Amino acid sequence: MIILGIYHSHDACAALYDDYKLLAAVALERPSRKKGDGHRWPAEAVSECLAQAGLKPEDVDVVSLSRTDYPSKYFHKSAFAFGDVGKGDTRDLSRILKRRRLSDPDKVLDIGRYLADHGFANAKPHFYNHHAAHALATLFRTDWDNALLYTSDGGGDLVFYSSRHLVDGQLHDIFGGEADTLAFSWKQRRQDSLGLMYAEVTEALGFQPLRHEGKVLGLAAFGEPRYKDDLMRFWKIDDDGQIRGQRLVREIRSTIQAIAETGPREDVAASAQAVLEELTIEALARQLKRHPSRNLGLSGGVFANVKMTQRIAARFPLNEIFVYPAMSDQGEAEGGVLQFLYERDGHQKWMGQRQKLGNVYFGRNYMQEADSIFREGGATAVASDNVAGTAARLICEGAIIGTYLGACEYGPRALGARSIMASPTDRAINDFLNKRLDRTEFMPFAPVVRAERYKDVFELPDSLAYTSHYMTATCNVVPEWRDKIQAVVHVDGTARPQLVRRSDNPVYYDILEAYEKETGIPVLINTSFNAHEEPIINKPEEALKALMAGRVDYLVTENNVWTKP
Repeated sequence: MIILGIYHSHDACAALYDDYKLLAAVALERPSRKKGDGHRWPAEAVSECLAQAGLKPEDVDVVSLSRTDYPSKYFHKSAFAFGDVGKGDTRDLSRILKRRRLSDPDKVLDIGRYLADHGFANAKPHFYNHHAAHALATLFRTDWDNALLYTSDGGGDLVFYSSRHLVDGQLHDIFGGEADTLAFSWKQRRQDSLGLMYAEVTEALGFQPLRHEGKVLGLAAFGEPRYKDDLMRFWKIDDDGQIRGQRLVREIRSTIQAIAETGPREDVAASAQAVLEELTIEALARQLKRHPSRNLGLSGGVFANVKMTQRIAARFPLNEIFVYPAMSDQGEAEGGVLQFLYERDGHQKWMGQRQKLGNVYFGRNYMQEADSIFREGGATAVASDNVAGTAARLICEGAIIGTYLGACEYGPRALGARSIMASPTDRAINDFLNKRLDRTEFMPFAPVVRAERYKDVFELPDSLAYTSHYMTATCNVVPEWRDKIQAVVHVDGTARPQLVRRSDNPVYYDILEAYEKETGIPVLINTSFNAHEEPIINKPEEALKALMAGRVDYLVTENNVWTKP
């Protein structure tokens, strides 16, 4: 059975499965070239998935959809009784269902016409729960038999947090499940959400919310949390671990704006980070006390905050913590498919189909034409017999390398397929490289290290080893290594490492190994292959354009190293 999952709010995406076999998964921003693209049918992402699988729309049996905003023309007239207006000429499906005390979208939405208008007239619709999709996508990529699954974000299906307990062969909702979404009373409200709080701080500091929260995180390390108490008073935590806002959103917003107008922005950022960490950790502590677990699965946009993951690992003696690599809403499409399969097959069969991750190169693979496109576009090949060795030597000489290796990554991180690699030994490269990429960043670049070498350089607990293959946590850098790899060490002595196995990406791994043989340094810079405010590159033409514009000095493919004439 071919199942297509889509998410069409912000950070829209698509994922394609053949039963339990993942065929492709793509964030809309990669092919559309618009950062954070969404609030529409993710046509380009769907096309990429189908092309990668060699399928057509008529081959799709099921389309799994979110209950977000839909164009008004697809709603039955009776749906407008409450006047629920979303962005533009749209209506919020989940809100209409709640207010009409309905659970069946067919009662208010002509989903058949919606699918037919996008070329999927033969497919059956399925609607998934936002937070269940986050949670199930996380669980599916583990081998746990006991775990707490916690999601936290800016909101989806009218809730902002969810908690589930895997124990005794069953998965139990604690809070934030489908019952809370469909309940007539509001179980959670906007003021509860720490994700929205962090977005408010992001905007108050002059950044773009839902995009630049990472800048706030980087800035926080330079400040002191002097405004923490001013913010902490807005929330309390119930005994079951639910975070509850004690004031209306407008009061929280006005307080954040006031301190942002008068206080040093580093201290405002540090205060928001402290509030996020302390409240989340205390919420988890209360959940784990009631529902003891050996493992912790985390997803939702809040868990893009890699520093918080480090704090959680330090606080709780868990066997493993796993943050789903596409933790933001970019991961909803895969989670939606997995929820369909869970409902179709039941818990036991679904659990038996789980697959731990290797790499996350789930996008469309353009490698067959990449080298010819580079050649025809005017690039010059400088090596074909020893690609990794040549790339490592060039990095030693100060070159900036862009990788174009296989399909693009799923999720917000560059993990070797579309990365920029450089030497980590001189902090001055941060300003130099940021200037070439038109970036203004407060965080240093992230390091990549071979999996068998990370313990020599990073104080990474065993509980974070698996998730750190996907760059989802920070850790302390071993003190004697901090000056040696200063370009990837933050002001607080931490780094966000990517661990890589050779089976994940042989060329990427071999460059690391060759560089260490040359220098004794087992680490290289890994930053995303994109200019400021652009999505990470997708097609070969975009990589070639970056080369010709001087963003990078060389391009590395599986077969060659390329440079400008």
